[in-house]
Amino acid sequence: MSKYEDLTQIYRQARKSHRDNEETCRNFARELVFGMIEHFEWPQNQEITYIPLGEELDPSNKFYALKGAMRMDAQSFWQFGVELKLQEASGAYPISLVLSFYIKKVEDHFVIKLGPNGKPGRISADNEQELEKFYNVVYHLLQDFFQKRYVQAVTKQTKELGFITMLDNND
Repeated sequence: MSKYEDLTQIYRQARKSHRDNEETCRNFARELVFGMIEHFEWPQNQEITYIPLGEELDPSNKFYALKGAMRMDAQSFWQFGVELKLQEASGAYPISLVLSFYIKKVEDHFVIKLGPNGKPGRISADNEQELEKFYNVVYHLLQDFFQKRYVQAVTKQTKELGFITMLDNND
């Protein structure tokens, strides 16, 4: 085998490893989001949408499969946004929130950041206690957002809200 042929095999293996990593992270991300939605007892009639982070969204075409929304950042995290829609119990005053997740597989666990500047945490995909703890962290961040930063978001006093971003109603 020539050195060129050897390099082409190594290249093929590197590409396969990268695709396998993406698929593993995507499958974990999907289960993580579904588990979070189930944990929150989110109404099934409320739309959940995946969106790419850091890109201008076309309001007429912002529905992505998770695969289409995931992008790898400079630190090898797969990043994606989850758009959740909330409204008051009467159905009035709907809003859209984007939660930004950063995930990568390291050995036998996943490292997750909530937002681009979030503190990395470790989760084993099959550890129910770690998953429950994660869901509770997200829930408390959402509570904190509404209790402490909602007015800043509504009045656009701040552009970077970290893990949670509120979209304009016309987005």
